Amino acid sequence: MKTRLLFYSHDTFGLGHFRRSLTIAGYLSRHIEGASALMLTGLDSAATFDAPRGVDFIKLPGVRKSGAEEYCSRHLRVSFARVQRLREQLIRGVVRAFDPALFIVDNVPLGVDRELLPTLRYLQKRRPQTKVILTLRDVLDDPENIVPVWKKTGVYDALREYFEEIWIAGCESVFDPVQAYAFPSAVARKTRYCGYVVRDAPDIDAAAVAREFGLEESPYVLVSCGGGEDGIALIEAYLDVAPRLARKGLRSVIFLGPDMPNSARRSVKERLLAMSDFVTTFDYRPDLVVFMRYCAASVSMGGYNTTCEVVAQGKPAVIVPRTKPRAEQLLRARRFSDFGLVDYVSPQELTPDALEAGVCSVLARHADSAGPSLPDGFDFRGLGRITRRARRHLEGRDED
Repeated sequence: MKTRLLFYSHDTFGLGHFRRSLTIAGYLSRHIEGASALMLTGLDSAATFDAPRGVDFIKLPGVRKSGAEEYCSRHLRVSFARVQRLREQLIRGVVRAFDPALFIVDNVPLGVDRELLPTLRYLQKRRPQTKVILTLRDVLDDPENIVPVWKKTGVYDALREYFEEIWIAGCESVFDPVQAYAFPSAVARKTRYCGYVVRDAPDIDAAAVAREFGLEESPYVLVSCGGGEDGIALIEAYLDVAPRLARKGLRSVIFLGPDMPNSARRSVKERLLAMSDFVTTFDYRPDLVVFMRYCAASVSMGGYNTTCEVVAQGKPAVIVPRTKPRAEQLLRARRFSDFGLVDYVSPQELTPDALEAGVCSVLARHADSAGPSLPDGFDFRGLGRITRRARRHLEGRDED
């Protein structure tokens, strides 16, 4: 049985796509005998992640989002068209050389500005034995923004023609992409709801980190903003809150993110110097999930990974979702709030007072419990289901 897996993660903004793909790749490499997972990514900080045994990375030239569907070169002083051609050729070259059994595309069916289309056509014509899979997070954006673009750019046609299956990393009863994004019947038949994908640190690793930083010594609020590229408003608001919470006996642990602009990072760290007695600050650590395990509450933006992990661990949480260039985080925050799992503060209403009130509210509400309880319909067993589906394709079985 051929067990080579190739992942594509476009990574034009933030850490979320790569983190989710790496979580899946690492789990498959551990649970499918002999599996090797190679990841194509545009993420600058990919090398800071520990590659699980059986997993490796290839870095694509970086691009960044300059609008809802617009991109430009992140580093190279050349046109986006030239960077796109380079990425396109690298992707196809890796597919030819690696010859994967599964090609797993994350969230963007045709890649950045349709860069995957030549590779999808190549696989269909020359390597039809390679199964092409799409993984989709629960929420993409407001349907009014997704459906017209997918129609215009031929995404629905590509889903019908090139993809074997679509794995939804979410739950139908929470948010239904098939209905929301008007999947044609032929595409809906290929769609499988796998449940939310969450990672956790092994107990031995978590215990070591807890000892190193004294995470069990006193209660703390964990503050994070994903990659940090647009997280400065949240962090600056929280810096006014941290001293107030300290007077109530709460420390703070703040993650700035690897992509926070240097000028903003310097400004934040200057303010943090006076708070070192009650605030611990990290630029970035890939084991943030360990700190989440021990925190009293979480304050974060509303990305898929952080939101799912904090809910899966039953932690009181305040979400401050981004609303641009996509409404994804706001839609997820609202939906999870409907189930009583998180509180959220819209960016337009973000003030230190609103943030402090949110933290105090969720802490008070769950003071006598282990945290929010999961309602019916929430399922965090996505990794297990994805593994079963991957094994089915690798073994060439037709049945579900």
